[in-house]
Amino acid sequence: MKNIKWILVTLLLSIPIKAVAKNVTFKQLASVETGAVVQGAHFNDDGKKLFIVYRNKTVDETFVEVREFSLSKAFDVSTLSDNGDAEVCVLNDGSSDSLGPINSVFDIEFSNDGLKLFVGRGASTSNNREHQDKVFRFDLTSPYDVSTCTFANNTSELDSEDNTNGTLAGNRTVSNTGMQHNRLQGFELSNDGKKLFTLFHGQGSEKPRLIEYDLSTAFDLSTMSKVTTAGIALDETAVTNPMGMRFSPDGKRFWITSHTNNSENVAQFSLDRAFDTSSFNEDGNYDIQSIVTEPRGIAFSKNGLKMYVGSDADQGGEDQIYEFDLACPFNIISGKCPPITENKDRSGIAEAQIEMAKRTIEYSTDSALNRLKWIRRNKERQNLTNHNINFDFLNPKIAKFTKKISSLNTKEKKTDNKQDIFYWSEGAIAVGKVGDTSISSAKNIDTNSITFGADKFTKNNGIKGFAFRLGKDDVDVGSAGSNLDTDTFNLTYYSTSQIDDDTKLLDTIFGFGRLNSDILTVIDGQNLSADRSGNQLYGAFKIKDEIKNGKFTLVPSGQFDFGHTILSAYKETGLGAIKSEDQHVRTRKLRTAMAMIQDLSKDNYTFKTHSKLEYLADLERTSNFKYTYLSDESLNYAENLNAGALHNLNGEIGLDFVMPNSFSLFLIYERKQALEEGYTDKIHVALGYLPNKNTNYAFTVDAKDNLRSKVLVRRKIGDYKLSFDHSHDFLSEEENYLSSINLGRDF
Repeated sequence: MKNIKWILVTLLLSIPIKAVAKNVTFKQLASVETGAVVQGAHFNDDGKKLFIVYRNKTVDETFVEVREFSLSKAFDVSTLSDNGDAEVCVLNDGSSDSLGPINSVFDIEFSNDGLKLFVGRGASTSNNREHQDKVFRFDLTSPYDVSTCTFANNTSELDSEDNTNGTLAGNRTVSNTGMQHNRLQGFELSNDGKKLFTLFHGQGSEKPRLIEYDLSTAFDLSTMSKVTTAGIALDETAVTNPMGMRFSPDGKRFWITSHTNNSENVAQFSLDRAFDTSSFNEDGNYDIQSIVTEPRGIAFSKNGLKMYVGSDADQGGEDQIYEFDLACPFNIISGKCPPITENKDRSGIAEAQIEMAKRTIEYSTDSALNRLKWIRRNKERQNLTNHNINFDFLNPKIAKFTKKISSLNTKEKKTDNKQDIFYWSEGAIAVGKVGDTSISSAKNIDTNSITFGADKFTKNNGIKGFAFRLGKDDVDVGSAGSNLDTDTFNLTYYSTSQIDDDTKLLDTIFGFGRLNSDILTVIDGQNLSADRSGNQLYGAFKIKDEIKNGKFTLVPSGQFDFGHTILSAYKETGLGAIKSEDQHVRTRKLRTAMAMIQDLSKDNYTFKTHSKLEYLADLERTSNFKYTYLSDESLNYAENLNAGALHNLNGEIGLDFVMPNSFSLFLIYERKQALEEGYTDKIHVALGYLPNKNTNYAFTVDAKDNLRSKVLVRRKIGDYKLSFDHSHDFLSEEENYLSSINLGRDF
């Protein structure tokens, strides 16, 4: 009969088994020991180490041990290997057999920093001795290095009437001669170490109970006190002979395994308040009796897409660890999936898409406005050329000094400058980091772009033109490998015109763009990928006035930015995948600024300093992200995600320097302070020549089979013509330059 049962179990485990609830799928198992009983399991943060505590010591041991296993693939138990006797924690607290963690050890837990290890001991099932139920703490000298463990402290006797009676969990009903019915078989601590939860076995008239304690000193078990206004009398129809428990990281859910024959399951409970058992709901349970016949300890992967259950003597007397895939993080019941805001990397990816859309509009608008400001500074010159160096620091502590040389060039065609078309280009790089928040992981941002433009003068000394910007926006979210990689394409119309006279001006911006994103979210080593596109319309109006007084010029201005981006619906592939609906990201900003320019020029050079103070109100910072889980579409979610701050102060200082030979230097330092969020530091440096009437500059781009730029400089020296011709293929993998110098004379 035993052989027949073994054959049936083997057949069941040899094929994919789907759980009763579609939210859980059995994946695989691994054997870890024979006859020691897997009573608790815990992973380190990266899932490359698994720690198992066995219930019983082996024959040649005095104390129970916590063993360490390595996994070559994170959270994949099929890749585990025992690290040997050198990597164990011997649970020696210096106690005698009747008080210390010798046998009947239940459950295992680590502090979040991996420097504290906890195990529990329940009263022996072979006798009626009380006062053996305790939780023990061992300290480690380095995170998750169990070989360095030393005993620190422990609780008082948890099974005493003083520590168990008088709570919402009810009172103990059995006598002191039946203490095995009031045995500690699981425990958990809150993230901050200020709460301890204990799980007691119940049998017959004694119901299983969950009791809550306060710790006046974090993680110091000797400072515990019972919470009389909390605790749960667990319904035996959901939990029988509980053998392990685990809380979600946010403290709003917990799970308990039931060990009783023919009632093997995992029960899920929800709490109204984090780590507070005074009010709870029983969500349901997942039946595992056809998969695990002797369930005990329970564990989850860091982000909750995998569940693990320990067992004893399931197959040929071997102890196993079972791995299950979950449809959504930290949930085993249909219709109970948590929102993405409970996972920082998921929230970070969603926020990054909003920030990317707004950032693309801002950078495209700035590129066109920079062109208009540059023209205004050089309004009396028809032939204009400049080489820009851009430094953009999103977080000065981590940003690196970067530069991208670009050019702003024009070509003289006719004497009447109203007929001239001016061609220009601009390149920029921005790198930085946005810190983490309560719901989002940190983001590392790397944006680079190149803009090509053409413009011409209009009536009344106005100007209008078009700019085409190609950008690459790359955002790394968290440290697990999540990434948002976007190609951006923007066409912007810009113009400036006089209002009343030559000092009052109106700048106008209109544009549209296209976004193509590759989205990668990495959770527990699992890749969830998707493609998403977007379209955007945007614009800006800027009014400014130049008030001159001798060598000083004040430039008050007001600006309104607006835009609307529609990001398409997308569907992820992978474990725990979601699908989203179309998403609207709106831009509305009001700016008011006062700039000051001081002319310190001398006869042989031009030197100007300038500064600006600007207030910016970001009036549209929220975007609604609607989604559902692909494996459980019973519930739809809508998250209002924020990007940016309402009140912002921007400051700027800079200088312009032009030497007699028309070589020029422009330097600007700008500080953007978001009063509620953070700040941005930006440095803009421009180097170049302002040519004289005898020198022509031309810039061309050949895009037939490659992307080749060409710079042609001609200068007339008496009857001779000197020319310099330089070209560069941007797309060539090798350094591909061609230069020539020619000197000629017309006869």
